[in-house]
Amino acid sequence: MPNKMQFTKARIAALEPVPGKRVTVYDLEQKGLCIRVTPAGAKAFYCVKKVDGRVEWLRIGDATAVTIENARTTAAKIINDIARGTNPAEQKRIKKAEMTFSDLFAEWVKEGKAKGKKSLGNDERNYRLHLGTLAKKKLSDITRQQIRSLHNKISKGSGLYQANRVLELISAAFNFGIKTLDIPSLSNPAIGIKANREESRDRRLHPDEMPRFFEALAAEENPDMRDYVILSLLTGARRSNVLAMAWNEIHLERRTWIIPGSKAKAKDNITVPLSSAAIEVLQARAEATGAQGWVFPSTGKTGHLVEPKKGWARLLERAGIEDLRIHDLRRTLASFQIDAGVSLAVIGKGLGHHSQQTTAVYARLAQDPVADAWQKGTDAILVAGGIKKPAEVVPMKKLPRHRKSAIS
Repeated sequence: MPNKMQFTKARIAALEPVPGKRVTVYDLEQKGLCIRVTPAGAKAFYCVKKVDGRVEWLRIGDATAVTIENARTTAAKIINDIARGTNPAEQKRIKKAEMTFSDLFAEWVKEGKAKGKKSLGNDERNYRLHLGTLAKKKLSDITRQQIRSLHNKISKGSGLYQANRVLELISAAFNFGIKTLDIPSLSNPAIGIKANREESRDRRLHPDEMPRFFEALAAEENPDMRDYVILSLLTGARRSNVLAMAWNEIHLERRTWIIPGSKAKAKDNITVPLSSAAIEVLQARAEATGAQGWVFPSTGKTGHLVEPKKGWARLLERAGIEDLRIHDLRRTLASFQIDAGVSLAVIGKGLGHHSQQTTAVYARLAQDPVADAWQKGTDAILVAGGIKKPAEVVPMKKLPRHRKSAIS
């Protein structure tokens, strides 16, 4: 086999592999261009050039995919770049060693855990649901246009607010890479992208919607979905806290649910009073499941239920209710408590709100008035839903109880 020849399609096709040896043949027309044939018969174009005393082999592409003309043009460009002081091989090595977005996010999670970042679970969820297309991309390859397109896609598919949260996460992760990891020459592609306009949300379940809501809830065949929704409504807890509710946090005799600081948005434990209706739901689940581990167990990665989108959509469609989110159930309980005359300070304590204006007041409050407030709020909800008459407690058994299913 010759080590030099005028490259033609026919001559390249005629090159035969040599057992146990990789063969190199140079092009007579373009300096530095060669083709390498592996023992298995694979053929690829390379540009070979000595740079700073080191022979660099730059792969141009597979000979079956790259034409001879394109291979010659690429080799000529590489040689010209080297003459101007650029080493393409070194650039490729740097690129290969560069972080991908998944690498950056892994460092972001590591830092967040070390600092006890409370919203880290939401960050990981947003990454899992929306940022898979960026995961394997090198950081320098991620462009502002790609982020803008992703933001628009999420806005249409998952909503304006969700798209903004993802945009904020991308921007924060890149800023972390720039300021904390000191990644050289890294810029933030999320800067300058206009977020969706957000308006303060005041949606709640109104009294006239309550009967339809409870009728739809009673007709729900999935007991996990039904219990999850009713506990979200009766406790006013955040979605993530209810989904990750554990039996070791529940004290049925004391009628409290202690959300540990590691799960709370603020760093302090939150004591959520359990009304009679909430106790009844939990007691039924305890009898059915043995009260071990998660209250809403699942076979997924977290071990507990994560995202009841389908079940929630099914429930709202059955009730004929629009524009209601699971988080609005938290606002619903608070609004019914306000309607019942409960003070904002007491409500804030049970909801786990943490602010300079109310902390001092909360610290002086005993749990009894808070528990009373939760009873008043949940009683008002049950009255509005037709499950309970004024001054009469109707057991939650009006909602059928079936077991051993998962939210879908």
